[in-house]
Amino acid sequence: MNVPSEPSNDDSRVRDHLANERTYLAWLRTGIATMGFGVVIAKLRWLFPAGALTPPAPGMVHASGIGLLFTAFGLLTILLAVQRFLVVQKQIRSGRYESSGLVITVYAALITMLGLLILWYLLETVRSP
Repeated sequence: MNVPSEPSNDDSRVRDHLANERTYLAWLRTGIATMGFGVVIAKLRWLFPAGALTPPAPGMVHASGIGLLFTAFGLLTILLAVQRFLVVQKQIRSGRYESSGLVITVYAALITMLGLLILWYLLETVRSP
């Protein structure tokens, strides 16, 4: 007869490693989505009929520049995800996990700045004659 045993320390470590992998995959999806969003932003002007959008005024940021920023940020997200996954994996193995509040705060600030850049771009596009 199989009697459920108490979870061992190994079971806990396995759950920790699986959680780390799920977190890594979530960051990977975020990076891929951010890169895809960058491509959509860069190519947005070709989705409208000719003349529907006016060309940007001198000194104004082009959609392709904003798209390039998003794509680069998505790539950076993937690189940081790999780095963070490996750091957490090492911490779990050594039994000394430390959370990453700074990484999350900086990432949120960068995403917020990119969102504000898109908002500014859209407002400038609407105001242009």
